[in-house]
Amino acid sequence: MPHQHPLHADVDVPCLCCGSVQRFRFASASDQVVCGHCRSHLGPERAEQRDREHIALWRGILEAHDRDARAASDAATEAAAEAAETVARLTAERDQLRAGALDGTTEAGAALGEQLRDDRVRRAERATQLTAKRVDTAMVALWRLQAFHHPDPRKQGTCTCGRSLPACGESRILEGVRQEMLDWERRNLELLRAGKRHGLPPEHPEVGGGAAGAR
Repeated sequence: MPHQHPLHADVDVPCLCCGSVQRFRFASASDQVVCGHCRSHLGPERAEQRDREHIALWRGILEAHDRDARAASDAATEAAAEAAETVARLTAERDQLRAGALDGTTEAGAALGEQLRDDRVRRAERATQLTAKRVDTAMVALWRLQAFHHPDPRKQGTCTCGRSLPACGESRILEGVRQEMLDWERRNLELLRAGKRHGLPPEHPEVGGGAAGAR
């Protein structure tokens, strides 16, 4: 009876004789789905031999599974013991560090306190830098919007986009933050002129070709 298994590829399927899952590579749909252990079992006159060898095969499979299970159990027990030992050691070290930190008169406590202060300072500096970058990103977006939407000095009550100020949604949004954005621009122009890092966009008229790097 033809089988439906893929051809010319390794596949794991049950042997039709012994029922154990074995690896096959079929060259045609007419290949027998019979493993190497069972090729000598074909034919009704070999039933007794087939049963004996099937029993031996399955006993070997079960013994191998038992060995693998015992090995996995032993490895898991060993790993759990190592993990418990590591947790106990780290807990003891943590408690010792806490005790030293509370007692600032000891050398260890003073050193740990200094390290913790340094860590707090570094985290605060990093947080300040990230906040400044977020502010710069927001202000650059507002500055670019402001370039196209601000009161037209030549025509009172009109936005430079050509709409009236009340009709220009962008101008209405900018109106509430325009002074804050202009103050930000002024501060960053001072940084630029002092040769320091700033947040102005590269297209700003005073940045030029990038005389000072934007943050």
